[in-house]
Amino acid sequence: MTQREKVVEHVSQMIMALGVKSVRMDDVAGSLGMSKRTLYEMFGDKEELLYQSMIHLMGQQRRCMSQSVADCENMLEVLLRSVRLLGSYGQVKDMEKRLAFNLKKFYPNVYNKIKRDHAEHGLAGLRYALDKCMEEGYLDPTVDVELMARLFLSTSGTLLSEDNIVIPDEVSREEAFGAMVVNFLRGLASEKGLKVIDALLAREPRPKTLAERRMMNN
Repeated sequence: MTQREKVVEHVSQMIMALGVKSVRMDDVAGSLGMSKRTLYEMFGDKEELLYQSMIHLMGQQRRCMSQSVADCENMLEVLLRSVRLLGSYGQVKDMEKRLAFNLKKFYPNVYNKIKRDHAEHGLAGLRYALDKCMEEGYLDPTVDVELMARLFLSTSGTLLSEDNIVIPDEVSREEAFGAMVVNFLRGLASEKGLKVIDALLAREPRPKTLAERRMMNN
């Protein structure tokens, strides 16, 4: 690991532990036993250091996701599990929402670059996965992959991050996202793909309907 990589790794840990507001160049330099001048020579300014550290954190999350789907048997299973995992431990975590809020408030340039990078990577990844599903016969051949990928990311981003989305009290945001993912993929699937989705869902407990949840609460 190079000295620059060590700095990025260290600051990434500071961000997760303290938040972006608490990351000071003096503290970073002191904790690493180097001069602040050396930090500026490496990164130019604090915003670039924060940007590189956030990119590092995003890379860690993607690697964790890859490990979680390593045992999947086909691309449709990879896609279904990946996007459902995203809803269960990704953008909706309170800590990550606070991080994004503070980044947007105090470092808007960094926030906008990260948001753009995240969107581009997400679109490329989803488009690749849908293309593979199409090649493997899991999608209806009439599906417009580019359009569906963009619509899904736009809709899911709103559902996961916007607080003004009205979700029934009986359903968590993660559960709502999971239901949307399943129905999105079922809408794109071929007969072969539907069989795979149904087989995967059969391994899990059936989610309670909204009506069933309300009856339980009465």
